[in-house]
Amino acid sequence: MKAKTYVLEKEYALDRKTAWQLLADNNRMNLYIGLFPVSFSPAKQEGAEVFYREAHAKVLGLVPISWQEFPFQWQENESYTVERRYLSGPMKHYTLKVELFDNGESGTRVKLTADFVPLNPFGYAAIWATGLPAVKKIMRYLDDYLASGTKDIFEAPQKPVTSKINLSELDRLSGLLAKTPVNGEYVELLHRYLADKGDHDVAQIEPVQLARLWNAELDDALRVLLYATKAGLLNLSWNVICPNCRVSKVEHNSLSELEQEFHCDLCGVNYDANFDQYVELNFSIHPSVRQAYAEVYCIGGPMITPHVKAQQVIQKGKTVSFAIPKGEDALRLRVLQANHRVAIDKEAEATQLLYSDLGWSQDAVSGNGDVVMTNSSNADIVVALEHSDWNKQAVTAAKVTAMQEFRDLFSSEVLSPGQKIGIDHVTILFTDLKGSTLMYETIGDSSAYGQVRNHFDFLTGHIKTNSGSVVKTIGDAVMAVFHKPEDGLKAALDIQKNLAEFNRTANEDLVLRIGLYSGPAIAVNSNDRLDYFGRTVNIAARIQGQGEGGDVIISRGVLAQPMSAGLLTDVELELEEFGAVLKGIDGAVDLVRIRLRENLVIEKNAG
Repeated sequence: MKAKTYVLEKEYALDRKTAWQLLADNNRMNLYIGLFPVSFSPAKQEGAEVFYREAHAKVLGLVPISWQEFPFQWQENESYTVERRYLSGPMKHYTLKVELFDNGESGTRVKLTADFVPLNPFGYAAIWATGLPAVKKIMRYLDDYLASGTKDIFEAPQKPVTSKINLSELDRLSGLLAKTPVNGEYVELLHRYLADKGDHDVAQIEPVQLARLWNAELDDALRVLLYATKAGLLNLSWNVICPNCRVSKVEHNSLSELEQEFHCDLCGVNYDANFDQYVELNFSIHPSVRQAYAEVYCIGGPMITPHVKAQQVIQKGKTVSFAIPKGEDALRLRVLQANHRVAIDKEAEATQLLYSDLGWSQDAVSGNGDVVMTNSSNADIVVALEHSDWNKQAVTAAKVTAMQEFRDLFSSEVLSPGQKIGIDHVTILFTDLKGSTLMYETIGDSSAYGQVRNHFDFLTGHIKTNSGSVVKTIGDAVMAVFHKPEDGLKAALDIQKNLAEFNRTANEDLVLRIGLYSGPAIAVNSNDRLDYFGRTVNIAARIQGQGEGGDVIISRGVLAQPMSAGLLTDVELELEEFGAVLKGIDGAVDLVRIRLRENLVIEKNAG
């Protein structure tokens, strides 16, 4: 059968980046234009050909078809191509190429090239009935976006809500949410979001996107979502993300379902779950309010892996060139499946690469201009030009489990017994009440215990305000956790700065030692609560003991971080660097003592 090629071109009053974000978001776009949902098999590979996935769907919900879908090829903000080789149905082959060209100062010319190869006469009918109309609807999607007048791609037109919404239940649960300690404005915004947004957006609610849409702080948006989950408006789930392609591989409804090791069929790697990077929190609307599903149309499109700037198939024996985008840092080239990597380095001189079965010909290549690479291996390969650092905007398990609201609302959300999940970077804070033994002796157990409880509430308030949470109390000491070191440091400083006022109000005379340390740790289930163990925890506990009272002890590593250092420029603070040998810790540890000048004056007067 003869191939049929159709070319559509049109100019739009859109900048090229916006046009790319709309057209490369294949799942959102295909949902709007009414394509049929697709289910995909794990990645497969036959012989020397590049890997593919088998896809299965029903045209108009009736006619079953299947095909091999090969990896998308793209250059960010310029073009992408998708190829399908059909296994059943009236078509044999299909490719779609989307190209974007600058057209004046703020305009973009969009060119779509669709190639259809029918298998039989019914294939020609299928082209006219479903194939070509679907391509035309892509252009209509841009027309409707412009007609909507929106300035945000997240507000792009969506398919009308077809599922029935239980408005009375939505109103009832929103009323419950309004009684919680959250911003009432956000309650109204969430109500409107859940009622008006399309299925895709309410079935996969990403806190970062929602915060941007509401022009809110991430912690504020996340706090509303957590309380909404507790009220019954939402469900929460944990997605395990591949460290290479950064796509969700498995979804769990509870932390207790997490396993230690996972496999990515696309990248061909096994990896451990990691709270910092590979376990992310997502929300979805509760089915009692609305039945909604995030339908899948493509699983390899550019916007699914936005850290990938370009991706190409290089057949064995062939040579291609990659355009290295200007102004981008920390880039690398990676061969999918084999995971062989080469760094993009502006200082490197080489501009050509050779790839063999053993990997790349060198470790680095120039980032100034195009890079030419030849595939001399025995198989076709897929090469991705991507950011090597982890920059996906998402709420990780490490962040949310460090929030006091999460621990208060979801105390049952713990790992399974015996499970250990690594965290690359966490900040642990320990406090100790100086002279507490004497306090019990002089004022009695009951009064002393009351003072200790009051000071726990005082500490918890400042820890919670600074995005941290109390892990546990140990006698009269507190162990707290923070996702960011600067949050922990700010909490420690706030505690010491406000302790005098607390003492005046409570008619007490408490003195606190505080120690803070950042580093890797292990999250575990301890007595049915989420706890942390490891060297970082041990050092944090030990350096708290180096305090003299009224001060904060941190490691020099915390001081070296710009955000933390910025908090210590206050003229009311005095810093003293010193080294200490800590019990059970090998070698001396470099520490910094932070004193409040107000406390120093009090100490001198007392002396």
